[in-house]
Amino acid sequence: MTSKKGRQWLSLIATVFISQLLLQWFQNELNISLVFNFVFRWHTIKFLISWLVLLVPAIWIWAVVGKVRLANLTFFSLSAIIGFMSFEKMRQRSEPLYPSDFSMVSSVGSLVEMLTPTVLFAIMILVLMIGVLLFFVIRQERKQTSLKLSKRSRIVMLLVSSLGLTYLSTFSKEGNLVKKAYDYSAYWIPYSQQMNYYNNGFVAGFLYNLPADPMDKPAGDEGDVLQTIEETYSEKAAAINSQRSATVEQPNIIFIMNESFADPFDLKETSQVWDPIPFTRTLSQESWSGRMLSQGYGGGTANIEFEALTALSMEPFAAHVSTPFTQFLPKETTFPSIVSKLKGRGYYATAIHPYNTSMYKRRQNYDNLAFDAFYYDETMTNRLKIDNNPYISDQSAYDEVIQVMADSVETDFVHLVTMQNHTPYAAKYDDYPLFQETGYRNEKINQYLQDLNYSDQALEQFYEDLQALDEPTVVVFWGDHWPSVFGEKILENNGKTTLHQTPAIIFTNYLSDSQPLGLLSPIYFYSELARLTDQPVSGFDAFLMDLRQEVPAFEKGMYYSKEKEDFVKSRDDLSEEAQHMLEIYDWIMYDMTTGKKTLVNSGFFDDFN
Repeated sequence: MTSKKGRQWLSLIATVFISQLLLQWFQNELNISLVFNFVFRWHTIKFLISWLVLLVPAIWIWAVVGKVRLANLTFFSLSAIIGFMSFEKMRQRSEPLYPSDFSMVSSVGSLVEMLTPTVLFAIMILVLMIGVLLFFVIRQERKQTSLKLSKRSRIVMLLVSSLGLTYLSTFSKEGNLVKKAYDYSAYWIPYSQQMNYYNNGFVAGFLYNLPADPMDKPAGDEGDVLQTIEETYSEKAAAINSQRSATVEQPNIIFIMNESFADPFDLKETSQVWDPIPFTRTLSQESWSGRMLSQGYGGGTANIEFEALTALSMEPFAAHVSTPFTQFLPKETTFPSIVSKLKGRGYYATAIHPYNTSMYKRRQNYDNLAFDAFYYDETMTNRLKIDNNPYISDQSAYDEVIQVMADSVETDFVHLVTMQNHTPYAAKYDDYPLFQETGYRNEKINQYLQDLNYSDQALEQFYEDLQALDEPTVVVFWGDHWPSVFGEKILENNGKTTLHQTPAIIFTNYLSDSQPLGLLSPIYFYSELARLTDQPVSGFDAFLMDLRQEVPAFEKGMYYSKEKEDFVKSRDDLSEEAQHMLEIYDWIMYDMTTGKKTLVNSGFFDDFN
C-alpha cells in the first residue's frame, strides 16, 4: 500500500515537472533549445521553485477528484490550455498571459469571433484530444480498482493546498516568502512583462502579475506632499483660467478612438504607392495634429481608452496592473475623469461602442466613470456592416454620433470606440488593393489597408456632417494601436517605438487653425483640447500641461526625452526636472487609486471658473 502511495506521489511530481516544461515550451515560442537552456543551464533554481509552486494546485486538484491519474491528466490538460493561450497572445499582441486575462472568460464568445480559422482549428484539436484522454482515463478508472485517497487524506490535502493557494495569491505583498525565494535569483523587469516572463519563466512571471494594490506608496510625507501639489497647481489653474476667454463657452466634445488606425506610410522600406487615408492626411495638415504614443501593439485598446478618459498613464502603475478596466476600476463607485469633469459643467455624456458590452466590463466601467448613456451593438440605431466584415462600420458609428447629438438638448460629450478595423482581417472585403498598389503580397495586410480606406471615407463624411451642424463641436480623433498583421519582420525593421505611434488629430467645425501637436500621450488629450478651445482647466490639468513640457510622451520602457529628441528606456535617462515631474505624477495617481483620495475630495480634478 505504501509503495503504491509512493508511486502515486511520484507520478504527480513527474506530471507537474512535465507540465512545467510544457508551459516553458509555449513561453519560449516552441523553441526546445531555449527550454533546455532555461531549465538546466540559466535558471535552474527559478525552475525548481516554480515546480514546487505548481505542486500546490496539483495537490488541490488531486484532493478534489480523489484519483491521481485523473488529477494528473486534469493538471496536464490545464497546463496545455494555459500554455497555448499565452503562446497565442504572444503571437498576436507581443505580451504574455496575465492573471487578469481570466476575467475575460465571460466574454469567450466575443473572443472566439476574433480568432483566425487556423487558431480556432488548433484549439478544437487540442480540446478534442484532451476530451478523448479524459474519457478513456475515467473509463479505465471505473473498470479498475485503483488506490483512492481516503476521505481524511483528501480533507487534509484540500485544506493545506487551499491555504497554499491563498498564500500564493499574496505574492505581490511585502514579505511574501515565495517572492523572497525567487528574489535570490530572479531579475524582475517591471516595465516589460514580455522580458519578465522570458527571464524568470512563465510561472514566476504569472505570479508577479497577481492582483495587489495598483501602486506602491511613493517616498515622502503624504499629507505635506499632496497639500503642496494642490496649492501649487490650483493657483496655476486659476492664473491660466483668468487669461482664457473662449469664443464658444461650451462646445460639444467628441472623442473618437478608432480601432487599429495607423499610417502605413510611417513604415520604413515600404514600396506602397496607394494611400489608403488621403482625407485623414489632408485633415492632419489643416488641424492640430501629431502622433500619439500608444501603450499597446496589436491590442490593449481598453488601456489606451482608460488613459484618454482619466489622464492616468499606465506607466506609474505596479507591474501587475495590466488592465485597469478589469482589475480595479470596477471596484470604484466613482472615479475622476474627463466625463465627471464635463458633467460638472452641464454636459450630457454618452459612450458608443458598436460591439457587445461584455468586453473589459465596459458597461460597469462607464457607469463608474459617470456616463449618462451607453449605446452598443444591440441598442444602436445605425448598425450597417461592409461586405463580409463582422463588425459595424465606422460610417454607421459616426452616424450614431450625429444622431445622439441631434436627439440631445444639452451640450454633448460623446466618446466613441470603433470596431470596423478589428482583427481578423482575412476575407473581410470583396474588393481590396493588390500587391501592385500596396507592395504587400500578404492578403491580410491588403485587407487591413482597405479597412483604413473605408475608415478614411467615413471620417470625411463625418467631417462634412459636422460642418453642416449648427452646434460648435470639437473632435479628438486617434488610432488606438497598430495591428499585429504586419508581422515580426516589419516590427524588427521599424523598431518598437515606430509601431507604437498612431495619428492624433484635434479639429472643430468653428475654428480654422492648424498647429503641430508633435508626439503626445493620450493622457494629454483634454489639456490640449482645452488649450485649443480656450476652455478652463483644473489643478490636475495645469499639472499635466507642465508635465507635457518635460515629458511629451511616455509609457513603460518608452520615454521621449525633449533634450535628446529621442526615446530613452528608463526614467533615469530623463532630465532631473522630468524625473521630478513624474514623481509628482506618482503621488497624484497613488492618491487616486490606492491612497486616501485627498486630492479627489479637495476638488483638485474639478474645473476652476
